[in-house]
Amino acid sequence: MKRLRRIEAGYRAEIRRAQQSLKGATVDRVKAERKFEKIRAKLESKIEKVQPKIKALTNLKAERKS
Repeated sequence: MKRLRRIEAGYRAEIRRAQQSLKGATVDRVKAERKFEKIRAKLESKIEKVQPKIKALTNLKAERKS
């Protein structure tokens, strides 16, 4: 479960880094925004795949405690 949470955090960090690079890229704003949106969509889909696994493991851990 810790590994999955680290993976999710890594994806979120990549989104933040892409957003920072977008702010730095002032030459071609439209192109930079398209690139950021593409990266963000890809990473958010990966996050959506990981979240159900994290939730299931969290519920399983809670069941075992009680």
